[in-house]
Amino acid sequence: METIQSGDPVVVFLAADPRDAAALPDDVTRRTVDPADANEDAFVDAALAIVRDADGLDCARERGGSIPIVAAVDDPTSDLATAPGVAAVATSAEDVSATVRWIVARDATVGAPSAAGTPSRIERLNAGATRLASVRSTEGAHRAVIAVADEVFPTHRCVVGVRDGEWVEPVAASADVPVEDCNRVRVGTGSAGSVVETGEPVVEPNPNGESPYDTLLSLPVGDDTVFGLVTADSDGFDDADRRLAGLLASHFEETLDRIRVDEALRTERDRLLALFSNVPDPAVAYDYADDRPIVHRVNDAFEETFGYDEATVVGECVDDYIVPDEEAAIEGAAELNERLQRGENVRREVARKTVDGIRHFILHVIPIRLNEENVSGYAIYTDVTERRERETTLRRQNERLDEFASIVSHDLRNPLSVAQGYVDLASDTGDPAHVAKASEALERMDELVGDLLSLARQGRSVGETERVSIGALARDAWEGVDTGGAELVVEGDVTLDADPARTRELLENVFRNSVEHGRDSTNDLTVRVGETSFRSDGGEGTGFFVEDDGRGLPEEADRVFESGFTTDDEGTGLGLAIGQRIAEAHGWEARALTGESGGARFEFRTS
Repeated sequence: METIQSGDPVVVFLAADPRDAAALPDDVTRRTVDPADANEDAFVDAALAIVRDADGLDCARERGGSIPIVAAVDDPTSDLATAPGVAAVATSAEDVSATVRWIVARDATVGAPSAAGTPSRIERLNAGATRLASVRSTEGAHRAVIAVADEVFPTHRCVVGVRDGEWVEPVAASADVPVEDCNRVRVGTGSAGSVVETGEPVVEPNPNGESPYDTLLSLPVGDDTVFGLVTADSDGFDDADRRLAGLLASHFEETLDRIRVDEALRTERDRLLALFSNVPDPAVAYDYADDRPIVHRVNDAFEETFGYDEATVVGECVDDYIVPDEEAAIEGAAELNERLQRGENVRREVARKTVDGIRHFILHVIPIRLNEENVSGYAIYTDVTERRERETTLRRQNERLDEFASIVSHDLRNPLSVAQGYVDLASDTGDPAHVAKASEALERMDELVGDLLSLARQGRSVGETERVSIGALARDAWEGVDTGGAELVVEGDVTLDADPARTRELLENVFRNSVEHGRDSTNDLTVRVGETSFRSDGGEGTGFFVEDDGRGLPEEADRVFESGFTTDDEGTGLGLAIGQRIAEAHGWEARALTGESGGARFEFRTS
């Protein structure tokens, strides 16, 4: 036992562990007693008792006289909390302190209505209303209102009935009245059935002549519940009984309404949580703090896509984890946050860091309340990377179709017209020279068709890659080109991962371009191949070059990789375009520039 100062109210804390008394206010005398060791002396001058379990409650009832009893419990609907004789319920340390202060102040201000300090009925009702306010389930409310009614109306008995279809079923009753002994009534009959049908209270003599109770008082609680009292007092219910019963029924109805709202909110919350958890796209629930989106929750798809579990990112800014470290992405995220802070609904395409690298998403962000600042919301990421790739592929295919259409309509039509003209002349004149001219035109057409097929076949993808030697491939490719006496010089070697067949084709097309467009009739042509360093907007790198000492690039050098561009009337304009396509398929960068001797130099950056 610990005494703070003489004259303080005495509070008996019936608990085996003295630490349980730590929640008591400082201005009371604390008397911590193990229920197994308590006797009447422990309750001398006590203002109230606090119990933790059934043993403590039995001890307080048997040895504490009629002092108020407070049940310190976690569940306000438990058997201990709703047991007869419990004046108040506390569910936390703060509740214990506040309840003790309230009871002490009540007894000091109002005074006890009896020498033993028994609370008045209105005080018991007020304490019971506090208990009802903490109930969290309908069944708990039924039990709690019965317990309160037993305290407020100790000489009466009470029952709660609930409508089920066309019947009013008893669901709870006073401790000494088994609920299974209470009869159900049809809606519209009897006092309970009339109350449910009309919504008006009923007081009437008990029609059951064998019952020990003379009078019934039935009160409506909402649309489907009845609170009933029965009394054995021949005088029935007085005005105070009716007034207190009406107040209790009102508190009961408020409790049931609150529980229904809470249950509806919980149901809606659970449905939203299930939807959030099961949506197949990554999703984030966020709150705004210090102008930043702070993660409140993520779903499984987010963890799988971005590689962060919920414990890692909750409480953190989501942008710090998934926005790429690029100026454009960071600025885009900042602009997005400004709009979201204004409560806007945002839908846009963004790039984000994932476990598979940078991927593209349609980000749809929905604030919980539109047009309000700094509200919480949900962000859903729909991966559109593959769709973007398909769109890019389709766009390139369309571009190639346009190229083919242009070449077919222009470059093929010219030699076709020439061949047709010479065939007509040969037919008219019989001169074999016209046939030779027609044959040349057909060969030109055959070359164009071959290049077109190569351009269409290759696209922008490669097959299996392997380690290859550019020097060896260059020598093989040189053998496949009509070089007309030109010389190939391999300066060192470059080894890299590539598709051998397509890389050889790239070299063949570049060699053919040098031989056909670079040769000067006054000099022999030399073509060199070797390793080169690479400096461009993409940074430094390495690769290989092909350079000739011929006439150099045309004035429109920036167009040399365009399909159909040529400075030779006999050329197709497709060779370098094919070479660039093969380079792009490998992920290489191709560029044309003037070589050291003034000839054409083609560089291919591979890393």
